[in-house]
Amino acid sequence: MRILGISFATRFFDFNIGFFKKKERVGEVVSRLVMSRIFLDRPRWQWKRVRPRGIEIDSSGRLNPHMAIVGESGSGKSNACKAIVRHIASQGINVAILDPHNEYIGIADSINASVYDAAHSGINIFELDGVSEREKANELTNMFRRVFRLGDVQGYQLYRAILFTYTRVGAYGRVPGMRDLMYTMEIFKKHASTGEQRAIEGISRRLSLIDTGSFSTSTTMEKVMSGNSIFMLSGLHTNEAQSVYVEGFLRKVYARMLASEKGGRTRLYIVIDEAEKLGQKSIIGKIAAEGRKYGIGLIVMAQRSKSMDKEIRTNAALFISFYQREPEELNYVANLVSGGNELNRFMEVKKAIRNLRTGSAIVVDSSERNPFITRFGLCRENGTSLAYEIMRLSKECCTMEEMLEKVSQAGFSQSQVSAMAERMEQEGAISSYQLREMSRYDGKWYIAAPRNSPEHDICVSVVKRHIESLGLRCVIYNSSYGPDIIAYYGRERIAVEYETGSKSRESTERMLAFRRKQYSRILMVVNDSKMDQYNALDGVRLARIGDFLNCEDKSVVL
Repeated sequence: MRILGISFATRFFDFNIGFFKKKERVGEVVSRLVMSRIFLDRPRWQWKRVRPRGIEIDSSGRLNPHMAIVGESGSGKSNACKAIVRHIASQGINVAILDPHNEYIGIADSINASVYDAAHSGINIFELDGVSEREKANELTNMFRRVFRLGDVQGYQLYRAILFTYTRVGAYGRVPGMRDLMYTMEIFKKHASTGEQRAIEGISRRLSLIDTGSFSTSTTMEKVMSGNSIFMLSGLHTNEAQSVYVEGFLRKVYARMLASEKGGRTRLYIVIDEAEKLGQKSIIGKIAAEGRKYGIGLIVMAQRSKSMDKEIRTNAALFISFYQREPEELNYVANLVSGGNELNRFMEVKKAIRNLRTGSAIVVDSSERNPFITRFGLCRENGTSLAYEIMRLSKECCTMEEMLEKVSQAGFSQSQVSAMAERMEQEGAISSYQLREMSRYDGKWYIAAPRNSPEHDICVSVVKRHIESLGLRCVIYNSSYGPDIIAYYGRERIAVEYETGSKSRESTERMLAFRRKQYSRILMVVNDSKMDQYNALDGVRLARIGDFLNCEDKSVVL
């Protein structure tokens, strides 16, 4: 009997361990709002200390998986969100973090997240995502009107321009981008009346804030939704650009969500910091209302709860409020948390919110009857992320040796750096090119988000380094409106071009004719194997890249 008793107890213990292991906990509940009789036997609500326990981050017992976190700056919102995200990731649920200030980089390695720079890993907001061109044009017009606060006349002109862009660019069999829309606006301006021209000019000025490569190419959403990812939005320097990026990202998630099967547990959490930038009537409201059925959860943060979309406040099964001081917001949150003023309930909640310390919050859980106060401990994290450091260093092109030299100070080993660089190259976050020119620059070079081919942009960066080593000042221009490099000698400007050999001779001659009008001299550095394509070009100094990188005389540039 004793043996049987021990066996039964052991199995019961193992069952409990297995059961509670699925319910990851975060924070420490310190007190709860309860009903008590404290004065002349009259019932009153008051806060009562309880035995410390954690919040269970398990959406199966709640109405839906969504969470809303509000509070003033510095009250502890981001710290609590990091702790929640780490617990969610430990359960095997994917997270996608839209990070406006690079605050979540420190937890990237601990949750094995891929890091994307929004300035280069774009969201093409013009992709149809299963809807018609007219529907997409109407959807984009409404988004731009909300973000840029456009009027009816401007909205109508913008709708016409977007629809015409789809027709014009679609004739060539491709999807338009922001620059295609800006070109269409210029066409419309030439054929518009005086009043229409003013409206179009106003639209163009506003849209120029987001006329970047971020809205012309798209990140693969399948990869994003099948793993953990952090999108750094700080490279988009305006609130409007960040709002359009987040809105475009959410619309792609929504389109994929509707195409997937219903049911099952939560598969993906989307973390949105500073959600007030999206305003009201955003696509986030549709995800909040329908996401539960498709396994999509939201974790939304804002300084003011009233600035959030109403659907978030309505559908958040876990509402976390940190310290609030502003009177109108304080009253609103206290009323939202207390659910009324029955027997001084509202006043007790309001008093508690006003007296919260940094890191403590009032939590409303749909699986609990009454709110409770939770203390969130400091989320331990790395000072940085290896993926982030490699991406940052690769923006201007670097070798593995340069990476190792700069990241070793952060405590990363050579094997870690090599493995991460290989993983990021496979994911497409960085690209590489092997130089074999029998020079001091030989070896494998890495670059993040090249504008052209990896060979072209890496060779341009190496050529710039060599020109500087010769004692000349130069800058990389590398755009369709100017040369790859502009070198300066006194008052002279010298155009330096690198050619991979992929461009036709006719295209090269047109480009050189344009350069001759603006620059005193032109140097063309060419891939060694393609030198024959560029012989007999007038007014151009030609140099093989191998010969150029081995030359120690600046006269080769002049």
